[in-house]
Amino acid sequence: MAESNFKTNIQFRLMKTFITITLCLCMLNIHAQIGIGTTSPTSTLDIRGSLSLNYRAFTASTTAASTDNHLLFTGTSAATVTLPDATACAGRIYSIKNASTTNPLPVLTIATTSAQTIDASTSWLLNDSKEIITIISDGSNWNIISSGTQKTRNNYVLVQSAADLPAPVAGIITLAAGTTYEVNGTIILTSKINLNGCYLVGMDANNDKLIYTPGSGELFTGTKGGTMKTLTLAAITTGSKLFNLDLGATENLICRDNVIANCKDVGLVKGGYIVFFSVINYSGNLNGITYQDNTNLLLDNTAWFSTNSNTFEKMVGTFTIIEKLGGFSHSMLTLSATALDISGITSITDAGNLKNTAFLGTGTRVSGSFSGKWEVEAPGLPTEKDDVAAGNIYLTTITTTTFSAVNTPTKILCTTTAVGLFRVSSSVTNRLLYDGLKTRRFAVVASLSVTAQAANKTFSFYIFKNGVRLPESEQAMRLSTGVDKGSLTISCTIQLSTNDYIEVWAANTSDASSMTVETLNVTIR
Repeated sequence: MAESNFKTNIQFRLMKTFITITLCLCMLNIHAQIGIGTTSPTSTLDIRGSLSLNYRAFTASTTAASTDNHLLFTGTSAATVTLPDATACAGRIYSIKNASTTNPLPVLTIATTSAQTIDASTSWLLNDSKEIITIISDGSNWNIISSGTQKTRNNYVLVQSAADLPAPVAGIITLAAGTTYEVNGTIILTSKINLNGCYLVGMDANNDKLIYTPGSGELFTGTKGGTMKTLTLAAITTGSKLFNLDLGATENLICRDNVIANCKDVGLVKGGYIVFFSVINYSGNLNGITYQDNTNLLLDNTAWFSTNSNTFEKMVGTFTIIEKLGGFSHSMLTLSATALDISGITSITDAGNLKNTAFLGTGTRVSGSFSGKWEVEAPGLPTEKDDVAAGNIYLTTITTTTFSAVNTPTKILCTTTAVGLFRVSSSVTNRLLYDGLKTRRFAVVASLSVTAQAANKTFSFYIFKNGVRLPESEQAMRLSTGVDKGSLTISCTIQLSTNDYIEVWAANTSDASSMTVETLNVTIR
């Protein structure tokens, strides 16, 4: 019996020791690292898999509960989410987002309890669309550990294929009004596009392309304007055009920072209030562009390379303003190229300006003549502007000039021929008329030689403007004998406006006897 008790006691002690060791090992494991999905955790809690946290959407004011983690506000009017006591939940984390789609956006206020703070503020506002904040309790107050606005563009479409554009109706893709379409990559199109006032843009014209492939029709069609920017545009099949637009009177078309290449026909842009093409690279186009009846046509730094054929730019009809500034046009005879055709312009109401555009190459540079509305200062072309208006007349037939009375001026009689006229005309003998539009000052020089009928005659000579004597121009001459021939020069500066004219007049200040002007040469410039 004693031996049996001894054995039982030993077994009890061994079991007790085993249990104690097991409990100690368990305690050590609890205070070490826990792995889920791994037997070798590397952090206090190591999860090798997905993690689910509680999510709750709300539409009106609410209180963040101990069961919440992500709170998403989707209401239509302002609301408040109240945080719990930070002292009772140290380490707790909430993520709160204003995801309302109402416009204007309702404000979501994050409030605290017991005068606690959020990053030292008594409350926090989420007043931007998609704005989000993540906060943590430090045992006394709340601290922001991340925040931001996850903004996306409204009225925006990323176009990576033709399917991203609106579905065509009767072969026409009508873009949604007020929308920006960003082209990303090369888009092959078999339907036309109605811009409908939209923005059609790329980020890199070398890689963001719209290519129209049918053998008829045009890529851009209709009566609506819009903006095309930072794209390569092409209509590459015979029979097709890039543009065939007939814009309404108030429509604006803006095409800038684009490459227009390898088109069979760049096409027609007709009508519109403002048509603006800026920083365009044209290359490899078989036929160029026609501008017709645009109110304000603005062409800025367009580059026509020598690989383009036929007529580059043609202007037809009526315009209020034409501005072509900068850039270059390199036309080649071998490609039958004409850089600019203005022969079809019927009228320009205000002004045409062609400045700092370099005209290069062996082809035709300009077809047609610039009217007086134009100012042309372009390398490769003669300068044409009112500032260089000039004209000259000279005597070709001698006629005796008679006087009605002593010291009474009369217009010198003779026949003159005009030469070197630019924006100056001479439809009447002994007259130069200014045809330019800008009022400007001219230097006038008149040289002449005179004979009298008898000795001791004195004469005065003048420049008359519009039939009125200019006293500052007076020059006098005395002929001592009847065979004397006197010569003099008149010079003065005069201001002329459109259709003002000048003539040379004379007066006999000794009596009413006649005189003969044998030579006369008058220049204004």
